[in-house]
Amino acid sequence: MRTLFAFAIGVLFWGAAVADETTRREKIAKIVDAQGLTQMFQQQLDQGKASASDIGKSIVQKILAETGAPKGQTNSRLEQVFQRYMDECATMFSAKELVDTWSRFYGKDITESELDQILSYYQSPVGRKDVFASQTAMTEFSKTMNAQGQERLNASISQLMADLKTALAE
Repeated sequence: MRTLFAFAIGVLFWGAAVADETTRREKIAKIVDAQGLTQMFQQQLDQGKASASDIGKSIVQKILAETGAPKGQTNSRLEQVFQRYMDECATMFSAKELVDTWSRFYGKDITESELDQILSYYQSPVGRKDVFASQTAMTEFSKTMNAQGQERLNASISQLMADLKTALAE
């Protein structure tokens, strides 16, 4: 009889815990929506893909230049290989995957009451302005970081090509 009673109590607590976790997930999903995270992640992914395309073209030009090809010469097969590779790199994750992963880790040390307060903030006029400001900043931030990243990558590739050329000449 005690075992049956203990089992019944355990089932009740387990059911309450599952319901609490479902409520937490629903609140976090609402926060994600209010923050516009899916749109921001998608925006970053789109900008990353455009940047990757430029990087791929740049790599091909550097390879051709380092192999002694005349300036302006192209190699469509090489370009296609790099373009395909850069496209794959740029689409390794979807915005949904990023949001789902982020959501798993968000709010682990936040109480239900605090989740409610956070959600209220993001649904308030000032919270919506905060989200808009973040989305606007993200556009320029991504452009700036992609441009700087491309410059740094180009310098790195130039150094790599010079090092490879030296190593092959020895």
